[in-house]
Amino acid sequence: MKKTFILLFFFISIACLHAQNFTWDVKFLAGRMHEAIPISQIIRMETGDGFEFSITPQANAHCYIVCYDSQRQIIIIHDQQLTTGEEKLFGPFKLTEPGGTETIYIIMSSERQTALESLILTFNNNPGSRQHANNLYREVVRLQNSVSRLGEPASLYIPSGGTTRGNTQPHITRFSGRNLYVRTITIRH
Repeated sequence: MKKTFILLFFFISIACLHAQNFTWDVKFLAGRMHEAIPISQIIRMETGDGFEFSITPQANAHCYIVCYDSQRQIIIIHDQQLTTGEEKLFGPFKLTEPGGTETIYIIMSSERQTALESLILTFNNNPGSRQHANNLYREVVRLQNSVSRLGEPASLYIPSGGTTRGNTQPHITRFSGRNLYVRTITIRH
């Protein structure tokens, strides 16, 4: 009886940990043919090229997407909650002059990030303020640093049927195992 109780407790504990697991997927597609591009490395594109990406959470999630562009400007792409299983498309975007590095910060969290939300609100009320932009950028980097101390978040490539050209290369990246992620997508053009 004691062994049965211990086994039951073990399986319930595993089920509870799995239920608390925060999982989400990101898919990055570039060019007219929507070719799959891995986000694990710097993406090289040409000025004028287009791209889009989508995020699908496996549980309700708070999603904040901030772009730091080649002109050192901050652009808020998204700052709302995402619904379980709903794929949210962002874009299409087009790379414009001047060339350089565009960094997209995807912040996914199972809980609200109130400090970040407050800075986004302040920035949106006065987007021309360099001080508000710098404060927002510092908070994004602070979140990234706090997460990166734990090491690179676990990711898994998921097959998704390929591109319109018939390529069957996997192009969805799944993240799982943490309650807060700051994932960057870096594009050089």
